[in-house]
Amino acid sequence: MKKNRNKQNSIEINIIRVIGWILIICVLIVLVISFTPYRVGPVQKLRGKVFLEYVGIIKDKRSNSELIEALKSRNEVEQMNAITAMAYRSYSSQNAHALLEYLNIESVSNRMKNIAVWALGELHALEAKDYLYSLRGNENFSQYEVNKAIKKIEGKISKPFWRK
Repeated sequence: MKKNRNKQNSIEINIIRVIGWILIICVLIVLVISFTPYRVGPVQKLRGKVFLEYVGIIKDKRSNSELIEALKSRNEVEQMNAITAMAYRSYSSQNAHALLEYLNIESVSNRMKNIAVWALGELHALEAKDYLYSLRGNENFSQYEVNKAIKKIEGKISKPFWRK
């Protein structure tokens, strides 16, 4: 009898150790992934920071007018930061109109224009719907981003629950 109890206790202890090691390994994997760089357009950020910005834990402290002014900057990184900050905020017609004007600037790269299309979709900007329909078939724009933005605006893809 005692041998069976001892075997059972040692099996339980081994199972607890295995579960403990699995948890430790999972935590280490999450930490490694969080601190690896991730390229978002022209900006390279840590994956953990990108996730925290997306969820809304980290927020850009600039006002809407400051973000709109940053779109006029010659620095692509500053433009990218302004576009993503606009996209992660709640809807504002000011931001939507600024992004639409930004799309009409000829000196802006196609990559940045695609990011602006993504931001319009994230904002669910109804004003942009007709403009986005006109971009269908345009080789200068990612058709995937255009169609996804249209679906978001039409409500076929909903906002994440933390941004409603």
